[in-house]
Amino acid sequence: MKSFTSAIGVLGSGLLIGTLTVHGQQSGAAPPAQRPRPTLTVQPLLDSEGRVRDDAFVPAPALAAADRVYVDIDGRRMKTIVNDVVAISRRSRDDGNRYWGRIAGTKYEAMTGDLIEAKFKSLGLTDIHRKEFPLRPQWFPTDWSLVATQGTKTQTFKTTLPAISSVPTKGELDVDAVWVGLGTAADFAGRDVRGKAVVFHTMLAPGEMGQSAVFEGTIHRAEDAGAVALIGIWGYYDNYAVWQSLGRTVYSNDVKIPGFWIGFEDGKLLREQLAAGPTRVKLRLTTEMREGLKTQSVYGTLRGTTDENVIVLAHMDSWFDGALDNASGISVMLTLADHFSKIPQSSRRRNIIFVGTAGHHVGSPNSTYLRDERADLLAKTALMINCEHVAAAQTLNWSTKLRESTSVAPRRWWVNGSPRLMDIVLNAYHTFGVNIVGDMDPSASGEMGAIDTAAPSIQIIHSPEIKHTDHDIPEIVPAVGLESVGRAYAKIVDEVNKLDLKSVQPVPPAGPTGGR
Repeated sequence: MKSFTSAIGVLGSGLLIGTLTVHGQQSGAAPPAQRPRPTLTVQPLLDSEGRVRDDAFVPAPALAAADRVYVDIDGRRMKTIVNDVVAISRRSRDDGNRYWGRIAGTKYEAMTGDLIEAKFKSLGLTDIHRKEFPLRPQWFPTDWSLVATQGTKTQTFKTTLPAISSVPTKGELDVDAVWVGLGTAADFAGRDVRGKAVVFHTMLAPGEMGQSAVFEGTIHRAEDAGAVALIGIWGYYDNYAVWQSLGRTVYSNDVKIPGFWIGFEDGKLLREQLAAGPTRVKLRLTTEMREGLKTQSVYGTLRGTTDENVIVLAHMDSWFDGALDNASGISVMLTLADHFSKIPQSSRRRNIIFVGTAGHHVGSPNSTYLRDERADLLAKTALMINCEHVAAAQTLNWSTKLRESTSVAPRRWWVNGSPRLMDIVLNAYHTFGVNIVGDMDPSASGEMGAIDTAAPSIQIIHSPEIKHTDHDIPEIVPAVGLESVGRAYAKIVDEVNKLDLKSVQPVPPAGPTGGR
């Protein structure tokens, strides 16, 4: 008797997985008295919203006996933390804020700090305190609209958002719109954009927030040619609303004409109008600069038996739900605090300092504080971990759709330390199924960028197409991805704590050998 297993594909409109077992007969064997019926077990991969279900993701490797100490780091519990953090963002939205999320300097960022502080207290951490940072005047949009009219057809757009730090309009602009494609020099050739609203398409650079409108000089080219407004189509499939500036950095403010973003599908509607004939757009944006705002980092410590440290960072602020960016990182940080709080202080070699960091999207003041004012702390730090954008569903660009898969997307990674530390880190990633890109980043990014060489440091990070958009929701953060990262980081801490400080420090480059 033999059996075989085959996958089944699509039944109806839902993608299903299952096992089909068929019992056949060997050559020359007598036929069975009664042939068993095939056994069919089906399970949908997608939920009712068309997203991959958490339990459909490829599981992490089973724990070896030596790693059973990390069994308490459970992805399902970690996902509840993601949801708790996202709930704060949604309260911002439900309170009527059009510019919503855990915005730096607002009470919703402070509420995230409250959640982290409460968790620190419940776990018995000590030296729990907040470090406050004053903010420069902060840009807040208060009202905006974009309407396009071609002939008798008037169109509004679901995803219209002003570009971050955009100057306001002076009342309502009512001007002709002109299409310039990707906004290259060739696209502008022969086009008169003076006094008009320039409409362009920008292609994203996966893995970072770079975009072709910056690389190609589209924005300043339009401004220099006399355009009075900018309308960018955010260049990936689906219809993402995005908070993004018109410049190279999140809060660039060197563009002196108002700008807006719309999603890909909304952009198609606008392009169709432009193709049909002359199109007018009415644009309106009011903003304010709020002064006197403050942002705070939240610190808590698990004491060890020496004066050396491990530091774990996770930034708190976000736009929209901010599930990947950065509820996922907060979840990993709090889970590590939970795990190590169960270990007696007498068995913890080093202090573990956990920090929910302030104002990441407005300059990461906590990082510059550590660099400029706490060099003494960093000098005795054996490992610094940045928990940021740790796990997202891998996607596939297919036709005109961004399709989710049952795999966690590979992460960019960074290690600053000795070859011994590199081995520890990469072995832990391999052991727990943390998939990464093949080559290491040339430097750390995100919250740790200002201090990545100030102490031995590590991070993994992924910045997919949904970053800073309204699609950064809990459904794209797989529980299995959270779990694998949490377990890997915990093992890395344990292995580093077996080594002295010198053994994990970067090896200085060899000096000139001279000669005769």
